[in-house]
Order: sequence, then C-alpha cells, then structure tokens
Amino acid sequence: MRPYWLFCAGEDSGDVLGESLVQEILEKGFDALGAGGRRMEGAGLLPLVPFDDLPVNGFGDVLLHSHRLAKNFKILRRALQNENCHGLVAVDYPGFNLKLMQLALQMEKRVIYVEPPQIWAWKPKRVQAFLSPEAKRLVELRALYDIEIEAYQKFGLHVQKIPHPLLQKRNSFAEKNFSLTAKDRATAPILLFPGSRLSQAKRNLELYRRLADKLTSKGQNVVFVASRTELFRFLEGKFCGKFRVQISPQSAEERFALLQSAKCVVSGPGSAMMEAFLAKTPCVAASRIEPLTFCMGKLFLKTKHLTLPNIQADRLQKEASIPEYVQSVFSNVDAQATKVFCAVEKFIFF
Repeated sequence: MRPYWLFCAGEDSGDVLGESLVQEILEKGFDALGAGGRRMEGAGLLPLVPFDDLPVNGFGDVLLHSHRLAKNFKILRRALQNENCHGLVAVDYPGFNLKLMQLALQMEKRVIYVEPPQIWAWKPKRVQAFLSPEAKRLVELRALYDIEIEAYQKFGLHVQKIPHPLLQKRNSFAEKNFSLTAKDRATAPILLFPGSRLSQAKRNLELYRRLADKLTSKGQNVVFVASRTELFRFLEGKFCGKFRVQISPQSAEERFALLQSAKCVVSGPGSAMMEAFLAKTPCVAASRIEPLTFCMGKLFLKTKHLTLPNIQADRLQKEASIPEYVQSVFSNVDAQATKVFCAVEKFIFF
C-alpha cells in the first residue's frame, strides 16, 4: 500500500472544503483515503466508509445512530493506526475528528484541521484539545472566517485563513452581470433547502411543504434543492411531482450560478445559507429542531443569532440581515411557515 493521508469530512459543507484538500495531498505524492462525499471522491479520495452514514443533526440523531457511527469510526481509526498513514486531514465534524486527532497525536502524526470546533459559539472547552505541546507542534489549523480565527488566537494558536470556494468563484464571476431584470424576476425560482442530512430534511419536510404551498399559490416558481442523491430520492418520493426537486450542483461555479439565479433562498442556518449570502441572494433561515438539541441550545449557545452572517454582523455591531425562524418540532408548524412566508414576501415583492 502506498503512503496516504486519512481524511474525515462528515458533512456536505466539509465535502465542499475537502475537495481542494484532497488535491493538495495528491499533489504531494500521497494517496487520500477516508470519509468524504462526491466532490472529494471526484478529486481522488478513496472512500473507506459510506458518506451518507455520517451526517447527523442533533443529540437525538447521535443516540439513534450510535451503532452505525461507532462502526464507521472504528474503520477510520484502524486506517489512522496503519503504518502507511502519514497524517490526518480533519474537516469540521468534531464528534469524530477530535477523537481521531488525539489518536494521531499519540502516534506523532501530523494533523491538518480545517474549520475546527466553533468554540466561540458552543462548547468552549474544546479548545483544550489544541493546547497540549503535541498539538501545538503537530496540528495545523485552517479556517474561513475572522470570528473563528480570532477565537483561537486568543489562546495563542495560529490559524491560517483560507478562502471559501464559492467566494473564489464569485470573484471570478465579478465581471458578469447576474442581477435579475424585472422579466427574470417574474420567473426566477425560490430555492428551498430543507436540510443537508436526511433526518434534518424529514423534520423540516412539513414546514417546507407548507411554505412551498403558500408560495406556489402566489404564482411563485419553487424548487427544492437536495444536497445528495439520498435526499433527492426522499423528496421526489414525498412530493410525487408536485414540486420540482433537483440535486445541488457539484462544482462551485454551478452552485454559484444557481444561487444567483434565484430571487430568494430558504434554508437552515448552515452551509447553504452561507453560500446564498456569499452569492448576495436574499435568504431566510428556517428549521425545526429535535427537542433535546433545542433545549441544549437554549441553555448553552453563546451567540444571539444562529446564522454566521448574522453572528458576524452582531460582532461588528451591525443589523442582522437574515430573518431566522428556527423552532422546536413541538411548535406550531403552520404558524412557523406563515412567518417564513411573510419574510420571503418582503424580499421578493409579490
């Protein structure tokens, strides 16, 4: 077996960032093995575990899928322990990656951690994992946003700032005019992203279905966007042709073009929301959260807002630009859908 680096990206947002990292490792003469999605596999990653097994959303999901997660973690752990493994590339996903990082440090293997835990918003004690002499010597931190970098710099840690793949494409598209004309606006889609994880999409299904009904009743062109084939099949099966469903484009260029072609985007407060914001498309955050995670967030979340653009605005003492409607699954779903509909209505000027 050739020397390799182990990769672990458990979310679609990590798959987006991991694509260039796979290319970076391959260019250095190593193989890339581990956990990643279609973008990372397209770049040359050899998968060791099914990517669709990894995404979970909230404490309830972790408990429900604990056996499957434990099985996949053992596979990655064995690959990291192999003498041919030269290091670990960890992308977000702290539930797995902090454990894998500690194991790598015990074996004196290098670690590249991209988008480390969000200590500025949640579980600040996680920073301790990066403060040991071994971690300071062997771990290279990389992050996208100033708020993340500054949080780690407070502890004397160096973090390399990296550009968001979509932001790079936005800059290359700058000379093109993507602004919607009045004619374009009439037919431009409203993109609905019910979740990048199947469990999340299931919880959000009724909210987004009711929102889509309200929008189409006003003559709006609604398109559901699925991050992967598994979600596409789920949504297609549920809607039976009532609403259009498409898979999110694999390339950053195509995702950027899709987002800029829309008059509004509705998604959870995650990576799809951030990409819509970078594409300068009006957006609304909407999601339904399982009870345990909702209660834990109410008790321990350290930020006023949930979407990163709003958190950054609050940090700079600016007004939040993204309406947020994130509620428990026990809340009134129709009332929530009405609130989201009214927020979208203000953006698109029916």
